[in-house]
Amino acid sequence: MAHKMKLNLFTALIAATATLTGLVSKVETASAADFNWNSSWTQPTIYSKSKTGFNDAPFQQFVQAESVALPNSGQFKLDPSKLNLKYDHDVSVYFINEGAGYRNQLAFEATGTTNKSGLLFNDISCEGTGCVGGWGGNALKLGDGVKVGNVTAGTQLDFWLRADGLNRGNSANIFGTDTASNADGLQHAVAYAYNNYILLAFEDLYGGLHASGVDSVTGKWNEGSDRDFNDVVVVLDVGEANVKALIGATVPEPSVTLSMFAVGAVSMFGLRRRRQSRTSH
Repeated sequence: MAHKMKLNLFTALIAATATLTGLVSKVETASAADFNWNSSWTQPTIYSKSKTGFNDAPFQQFVQAESVALPNSGQFKLDPSKLNLKYDHDVSVYFINEGAGYRNQLAFEATGTTNKSGLLFNDISCEGTGCVGGWGGNALKLGDGVKVGNVTAGTQLDFWLRADGLNRGNSANIFGTDTASNADGLQHAVAYAYNNYILLAFEDLYGGLHASGVDSVTGKWNEGSDRDFNDVVVVLDVGEANVKALIGATVPEPSVTLSMFAVGAVSMFGLRRRRQSRTSH
C-alpha cells in the first residue's frame, strides 16, 4: 500500500540543499552499532501542551506549508551532530508532526558531564486536525512533550530514530543525528534554531533519493526515499542560552533564499510524494 502527501517548504529546502551540497552522496561510514537501543525501554510520561504551555503552532509552518516563502523567518541552520550544551537545563522534547507511513520511535543519548539515554516516543503516529500523516495509529497529539530531565553544561545530545521500530523491533534501521552512524552513509536529520528552540527533523527511509533494490555495499534494502526530512519533526527545549550559544556566528537563512530553494526543488522533484508500505521488506 502506498501513501501520498504534498511536498512542503521544509521538503523543498532540504531537497534543494541536499542537491546543491551533495548531502545525498554516499560516504564511507560505520554503522550505528556503537549505540544500544534498549528494547526494555518504556514510554515516558507524555504531557499535553495544555499542561506544559508549549505552543507548537509557530513550528507547523515548516511541515505543512507548500512552497511558501517565510519572510523574516529567523531560522538558523545547525549541525545536528554538534548539539553541545554550554549551560545546565531541564531538557524537554515536543512532538510537532509526522509525515510517515512508518510507526517510528525516537530515543536520545547524552554524553559528557551528563551520561544517560532513553526512549522519548515509542509510537510516533498522529491522526486528526493538523496531522500530516494519518496512516494508522494515534499515539500523539500535536505539541505533546516528554521530559529528558536535567542535562548539565558540557554535555552533547544525540538523537536516534528507529524506523518503523514499533512494527520491526530489533530488525529496524536506526538513524542518528551523526551521519557517520548511519548504515547508508547518508544524512537522516536536520536541525534549525527557531524561537529559542531547536527544530529537529528526520528522514526515515534507507538509501538515496528514489533508490530501490538491494544496496550492494551493505546488503540492506533501499526504500525509495524521497529525502524530505519530515517523517518525524520534533522541537528540543534546551534553553534560550544554549540555543544562542549554538547559533554563535551562524547567519540566519534569508527568506528569499528559502523561497528560491523551494521553487527549484519543486520543479525538480514534483509536488507529491509516495510513501512506502510500513510492512515492506
